[in-house]
Amino acid sequence: MIKLAAVGLALSGFCTAANATLVQNIRTVSFNYPGGGQQQYSSMCEPGEKVSGGGYQLLSGYSIFIFANAPVISANGTHGWTLRFTGIPSGSPTIAGNVYAVCIKEQ
Repeated sequence: MIKLAAVGLALSGFCTAANATLVQNIRTVSFNYPGGGQQQYSSMCEPGEKVSGGGYQLLSGYSIFIFANAPVISANGTHGWTLRFTGIPSGSPTIAGNVYAVCIKEQ
């Protein structure tokens, strides 16, 4: 199951030209974590892209407590999506999955 959270972010500065189009890219970071403590994984947009949503997918080790499943917008303008959790693997040696950032860019 993929869990994506939609986030409405202002698209100011986008589509400044009448014939401009927005291109969507999904950036992915995979993780393989042995469990036991808090961990954070982030999928970041490329320069010039802005995050419009994101989420995560667990592939194994489903006993987790999520602290954050949220957009990242840093002071330097970098955009992405982050997943911060703690957990103990259940039925597998690791907690594995993916973090997705839905990124948009004007072209």
